[in-house]
Amino acid sequence: KKFLAPNQCINCDLALADLAGRNLSKARLREADLFGVKLIKANLSEAELVGVNLIEADLSQTNLMDANLIGTDLWGAILNGADLRGAKLNGAVLDYADLEQAKFCNTAMSDGSIRNDDC
Repeated sequence: KKFLAPNQCINCDLALADLAGRNLSKARLREADLFGVKLIKANLSEAELVGVNLIEADLSQTNLMDANLIGTDLWGAILNGADLRGAKLNGAVLDYADLEQAKFCNTAMSDGSIRNDDC
């Protein structure tokens, strides 16, 4: 673990942590292990989550506006009702992810396409 400042760490192990409702706006969590973490209704707007393990994480109704999730593993993650407007998901793994009712506007998807469903 390497903690740099509040809401910033590299290679953190936060697997199975309960961070529901937390304000992690502009957090830098590069290469962190957040397997199965609960981030329900958390604020991760403008967060940098590059290369993060979010396998089976619960991000229901989470604010991910303008978040950088490039290369993030969201396999089986729950993003039901998440706000993904302006998020960058380039190269992210979205297999089996629940994107029901998620909001998209200028959202860069894993395949490089842009979704504008909710602009």
